[in-house]
Amino acid sequence: MNILYIVFGDKLDYHLQAYLSIRSIQKQMKEDDQLFVVTTRPEYYRHACVTTLDITDKEIEDWKGPHHFFFRVKIKAMELLAQRYPHQHILYLDSDTFLYGDLDVLKQRLDNGNGMMHCREGHPSKMKSGSLRLWNTVKGHTYAGITIGEQHDMWNAGVVAVPKDRLDKVISTSLAICDGMLDDGGNCFILEQYAQSVCMHEQTQLMAADDCIGHFWGNKPEWESLSRDMLLRSYMKQSSLQEELDTITDELLRNTPIYIHKSSTAEKLHKLIDKLFPQRNYRYIK
Repeated sequence: MNILYIVFGDKLDYHLQAYLSIRSIQKQMKEDDQLFVVTTRPEYYRHACVTTLDITDKEIEDWKGPHHFFFRVKIKAMELLAQRYPHQHILYLDSDTFLYGDLDVLKQRLDNGNGMMHCREGHPSKMKSGSLRLWNTVKGHTYAGITIGEQHDMWNAGVVAVPKDRLDKVISTSLAICDGMLDDGGNCFILEQYAQSVCMHEQTQLMAADDCIGHFWGNKPEWESLSRDMLLRSYMKQSSLQEELDTITDELLRNTPIYIHKSSTAEKLHKLIDKLFPQRNYRYIK
């Protein structure tokens, strides 16, 4: 099985997230597994023991397509890997994920022809804001021979796992649906996620992967701090790969929350206080 991440740009937070996720996967990888990072910054992964697929900032811009849609690059990264390795399952993971279950369980599902996404979120017609607006824009429209309807739930795309015999069909269809929705004016940040949800529902026996893979989108600062501490300790102690893997314990993964509700009122008050009482009198060495 091929495991895939795409991480680009200079913002270290995303690379920190990916580093922790990569180590959680490597604890269970077998000889027939390969781990790839599609990235514009391969130098950040010299210590990670992964295979980098190097791309340029220009290629990233091209991957965004004519509508300059940021999340389209996820499908293009999967397309790149599938073109190079057309006979291997692909397990795509967002950088803010980690493996806590059995990797062999995920492989077995793919061997059985199942596709996976992280979890079912519900139908976009029952959601708020962007998801509902997207639904009202694309409902009843046909893309790649698929008419968008009530049978098409929204699934979280932090995980997208495609069996090898469906790679070409799934990726090409996902891209066609994504581009069609963009052409129809459905531009919102979860559009790629819904395009993949529709495609995976139609092209695979779709299952959730959240019984094996955690997704910490709702508590990124704490997980980034965990990864930063792991890297710093590893550097200072000159740890081996195995020593780093040993730090990814079940206790660590299960005792750190993946979601924390934050009060929007509290955030607004913090911003107001910062505005009313800004920091000042900065001093520097001469």
